[in-house]
Amino acid sequence: MILLSARLLKLLGLRDVKLVVNSLGTPASRAAYREKLTAYFSAHIASLDDDSKRRLAGNPLRILDSKNSGVQRIVAGAPLLLDSLDAESREHFESLCAHLRSAGIEYHIEPHLVRGLDYYTRTVFEWTTDALGSQSTVCAGGRYDGLVAQLGGIDTPGVGWAMDRSASSCFCRRGMRNY
Repeated sequence: MILLSARLLKLLGLRDVKLVVNSLGTPASRAAYREKLTAYFSAHIASLDDDSKRRLAGNPLRILDSKNSGVQRIVAGAPLLLDSLDAESREHFESLCAHLRSAGIEYHIEPHLVRGLDYYTRTVFEWTTDALGSQSTVCAGGRYDGLVAQLGGIDTPGVGWAMDRSASSCFCRRGMRNY
């Protein structure tokens, strides 16, 4: 899916995009990480903004997404999810990175890249650019093996991504209307 999105972005003519990747691991490794993260942010609760305090109770991983500069300074010292991965998740992520390298896709590991929904597992990614103003994400996605089960079905592997509308309008302004 990452290679497919890379090809699409190239066909659309979008330049200056950067791929960032991370692993959320399995639900078990993410649960262990949540405990570490909750303890870390609880020790800094007086410095957190109201939104981060709310997220601390519900989903502390979402604090990693904060745009507040004061919170970002705290996030910079937070434990890393990659350090909490189980062996299988670590191997999966290393395999992904090796595959990207062999395909000639430049990537950057962003240890604070997360998704706020619990059905995401293992790989998450974003294509970003500075060409779109304040919204830097062009395309984002990942594995969501827990989605079907969360909806009442059987465990079913899943993967996908979505492209931002502002990226589409950027393509159209560049004369890419035929894609």
